[in-house]
Amino acid sequence: MKRPSPVPLVWFALALGATSVASAGDLRGTLQGLDTLRSSPAPEVPERRLYFWMQSNGALATRDARPNPERDLAIVLSGATVPEAAQPVLVTVAGGTCQPGTVLVNPGTTLNVRNIDWFAHELFLTAPNNETPIEGAAPEATAPNSQRALQVRQAGTYLMRDRLNPLFRCWVVVGPGQGRHISPGADGSYRTSNVGEGEYTLKVYFEGRVIATTTARMGARDTTVPAINLAAPPPPPEGAAPAQPGATPPAENPPAPTGRRRRGR
Repeated sequence: MKRPSPVPLVWFALALGATSVASAGDLRGTLQGLDTLRSSPAPEVPERRLYFWMQSNGALATRDARPNPERDLAIVLSGATVPEAAQPVLVTVAGGTCQPGTVLVNPGTTLNVRNIDWFAHELFLTAPNNETPIEGAAPEATAPNSQRALQVRQAGTYLMRDRLNPLFRCWVVVGPGQGRHISPGADGSYRTSNVGEGEYTLKVYFEGRVIATTTARMGARDTTVPAINLAAPPPPPEGAAPAQPGATPPAENPPAPTGRRRRGR
């Protein structure tokens, strides 16, 4: 009995693969206004514990800390075809900071923090403007080339800090709907592959907050998103009505009438 030729099956598989590839492409774009970003003020610490660029040497003026787009900015792509963030999420600690600088996870996601510095850290999580570690994230020694696991079950924004280095800060945003994380380049350009057709939302995070939002429609081919201007006013909080162009702010409460009336002449 003559066996069927495998050639038709091969062509069928190639055609099926070509169809699936054709329905997905690259989504790319650029962030503008990077030079307008400024890091939040560093905590007050003794001068001997400041970084060298924060200390005056009598010759050069100290410089304000400027964000590093590759480390400090996070772009989140969400849409119907984008799965939730995978578990667990890996955060790398190196050079006295963490990569990425803003971590976005779903509630209950395991956060693996890997220390590749040559010195130890004692990392912990707090709520903003609070010195008390949250439950399950107390300071714990993490030796070089080791890691520890953190898990936050309650939605919110948290600070990751280091008991041995008061200047160490990175942000952890916990909430539903965290899609694909995209890290921009030093020049603000970004690109992500294998994006299916449909409507998507891109949110740019900096220091744990959304500073820009845009939407994009992905077609059958590669798509370039219009430039996202980070110098524009940030989007209003969810549920708040956006300000209307030219709207007049509400007037202050007028003075109460005195009950007196001027007589005419």
